[in-house]
Amino acid sequence: MSDKKIKIDGEHRVFKPDWTEEYFFIERFGQVQCLICLKTVAVIKLFNIRRHWETEHGTSHFASMSVTQRKDTILKLTKNLEKATSLFCKQTTEADKVTRASYEVSRLLACKMKPFSDGDFIKECLIAVVDCVCPEKRSAFESVSLSSRTVRRRIEEMSNNVQDSLKSRSSTLVTFSLALDESTDTKDTAQLAIFIRGVTSELLVYEEFLQLVPLRSTTTGQDIFSAVLQCVERHSLDLSHLVSVTTDGAPAMIGEKKGAASL
Repeated sequence: MSDKKIKIDGEHRVFKPDWTEEYFFIERFGQVQCLICLKTVAVIKLFNIRRHWETEHGTSHFASMSVTQRKDTILKLTKNLEKATSLFCKQTTEADKVTRASYEVSRLLACKMKPFSDGDFIKECLIAVVDCVCPEKRSAFESVSLSSRTVRRRIEEMSNNVQDSLKSRSSTLVTFSLALDESTDTKDTAQLAIFIRGVTSELLVYEEFLQLVPLRSTTTGQDIFSAVLQCVERHSLDLSHLVSVTTDGAPAMIGEKKGAASL
């Protein structure tokens, strides 16, 4: 088999241009390809090309075309093939750009970030994407300030806005109930989540996450009760409008004398 391959390679078989008009074959990337079905033959040999033509297209309408019709059809098929090839190459190039951008984002994710450094991280990701997608707009993205100070200030502004909205809405409630849930975070700090559901004078029902209160010392019923009182005062709620409290079954929550609900 290897001797046969060496023999074929040593024959230096060359594609002849007249095979294109006669059999609708062209030479591309060192192979001969049929313009009609886009199949290739193993060896550049007239016998192989003629056999493909007779078995695959010998009875088709291509065989009955005149010389002029053949030339026009060959030109059209060649252009379509070149257009499809260029489109595939373009899509491959775009896919490579996306892959490179994803690699840059993954690399940045592996870096250890300091508090409030998310803005710098996001900016680096944006620049990496811009370099691949629209490099001419790099300067516009570089001028955007996302420093840790800027991110901290914007977080504070959003937090104040949320607090103001909650306080304004809470003042319109004629009755409300609270839901309390105490759990421990990843740093072994007890966190008390407080939710509120209330009704306005127009019978509109609102349900919001009110506050997350850290309990840094103990988590007794008195501690939870004090945290709830501070939250209620912070949001200008009137306890006389409180109709119910929902908790879990922990003793610190439902104890008959010292539970947060009882207090």
